[in-house]
Amino acid sequence: MSLNLLINGTVGAVPIIGDLFSVWFQSNTRNAALLRAAATRPEQETRPDWFYVGDFIGDTMLLMLLAIAGVV
Repeated sequence: MSLNLLINGTVGAVPIIGDLFSVWFQSNTRNAALLRAAATRPEQETRPDWFYVGDFIGDTMLLMLLAIAGVV
């Protein structure tokens, strides 16, 4: 889901072409389909999901610390 948003946000930053891409790519529709598919699967493994969330939080904290160190 985050990859869909990243692609849409990156290409969507280009004026006019980005808007046309956003209409064609429809990241929110793709994410809704992914969420629906994940919600209908009974008892799936959640350990990889927690590793992904932990990695995402850790990477975000690392970027924030690097940004603070760059300012200081």
